[in-house]
Amino acid sequence: MKTAFRLVLACLLVVGLSNFVLAQDKANTVITILVPEKGQEETKVKVNGKKLKGEGDTRVFKASLVKGKDYKFKIEALIEPNNYTKITRYKEITVKGGDKAKVDLTVKNPKTDKIVVRWVPTPDDIVDAMCKLAKVTKSDTVYDLGCGDAVMLIRPIQKFNAKKGVGIDIDPKMIVKAKENVKKAKLENKIDLRVGDILNVKDMADADVVLIYIGDDLGERLSPVLQRTMKRGARIVSHRFLLGSWTPTKTTTVKGTDGFEYELHLWIVGEKKVEKKKQ
Repeated sequence: MKTAFRLVLACLLVVGLSNFVLAQDKANTVITILVPEKGQEETKVKVNGKKLKGEGDTRVFKASLVKGKDYKFKIEALIEPNNYTKITRYKEITVKGGDKAKVDLTVKNPKTDKIVVRWVPTPDDIVDAMCKLAKVTKSDTVYDLGCGDAVMLIRPIQKFNAKKGVGIDIDPKMIVKAKENVKKAKLENKIDLRVGDILNVKDMADADVVLIYIGDDLGERLSPVLQRTMKRGARIVSHRFLLGSWTPTKTTTVKGTDGFEYELHLWIVGEKKVEKKKQ
């Protein structure tokens, strides 16, 4: 009986000692995450898929981990600088248990940042003004990147006799709506609509004109795509937003029938800027 008791006591001592050693082997691990300051909404942060609480431009992740052991973390930030743009930014790091690390998610990453822009319609008369600025003719193929309901494709054909329209939108539901509008306008044989990411367009050699209304963040990312894929002399007109550091050939302000002023930018691939003009 005494022997059995001693064995049980020895086992308890071993288990207790093991737990003590394991507890000693663990250490606090801290990851400080820098994120953009609040825009339309507070930046939302996830670490390995779990939402991290906090506000402001700094978030802190803490965990008790085995000291010296490598741990992988996927850190994700959902940034909403305004009410129409959502940017998802990722970073993966490896941290040893017990170490401290800092991750900066304030820096743009053109290779991995995912940008989604909410579609906002451009008034018909402003679409017409964009077509005039681009000097759309009957021989032109017009692209609308982020085409939404396809109005920027329908009007160039109906009002300016453009030869063809091509629309690309990342949202399949918007392409369904666009197809309905194209059908109503009886232009199915002249307008090609595609679901896709406009940043992944490989070839726009047939584009004579591109019309866009997409936000500055997406415009900055789209700029090198346009310059790389479009032919010399092709025209790009943007409602309101710029294309990163690519200086417009011309900027003009027009007054809409609604009484508001609209700034339009024109780029002619291969041409330099001319002076700003107000209409």
